[in-house]
Amino acid sequence: MKNLFTIGQLSKLFNVKISALRYYDEIGLLKPAEINVQTNYRYYSTQQFERLNVINYLRALDLSVESIKQFFEARDIDKLEEMLKSQKVQIKEQILILKNIERRIDTRIKQVDDAVNSVVDKIEIVDVPEMAVIYLDEDYRPNDDIEFPIATLRQKFGVDKNIFLGKVALTISQNNLLNNRFDSYNGLLLIMEPGDDWAATDTLNAGKYVRLRFHGTHDTAFEEYPIMIDYCQKHNFQINGPAVETALIDYGISDDVEKYITEIRIPIEDD
Repeated sequence: MKNLFTIGQLSKLFNVKISALRYYDEIGLLKPAEINVQTNYRYYSTQQFERLNVINYLRALDLSVESIKQFFEARDIDKLEEMLKSQKVQIKEQILILKNIERRIDTRIKQVDDAVNSVVDKIEIVDVPEMAVIYLDEDYRPNDDIEFPIATLRQKFGVDKNIFLGKVALTISQNNLLNNRFDSYNGLLLIMEPGDDWAATDTLNAGKYVRLRFHGTHDTAFEEYPIMIDYCQKHNFQINGPAVETALIDYGISDDVEKYITEIRIPIEDD
């Protein structure tokens, strides 16, 4: 069997798994030059090296085995060009997907870093840009299971991606804030980010906000609101919208309750 190579030798020469070579044989993409009828061993000749090189090249371009098989059946330059152009379109789509994922990762890193390094129990005045949101008008009380309204929001608005920290917020209406009712929420919203492809239903207005971050969760947030309302009154700030309350670090990413961080923002304007 001069100039013939076993499937194992071919596998090593071209760094292709034996299972892949067997599969190529089964579908007719790369048939052995000879098969020993007694042992059923496959043998390949040097004449098949070029075909395997082309297969490996096209696989490196992420073309499917089926499309490569179609190319060899056609053996046509136009067919190859058509395949490559189609593959280029798919690659561009994948690049866009990966760039969106990269932006999401960058956003998560910034959010986690910002939350971990929070200044807690100190009221700050911050400028907040306009934010697109999906808003669900549904009452929620501390100690209720927040996962149910989140599930309702996802179903109602077709949110099919995972929701991570910093994206879900609860709201207390301006009227409730002015009447010192901090024990219930009037709505739940999902804050949109670059790369989100859902249709926003509302926006959070840009402007100045009184912000307070504290160690705790939504269950204990009601204790912080009187402090913020008192601060606004002392500094002659007019509350001009609902409070936005967001868990920055909670049980979703840490088992250490002492590391939990929740943020409250109340929009204001000078009186």
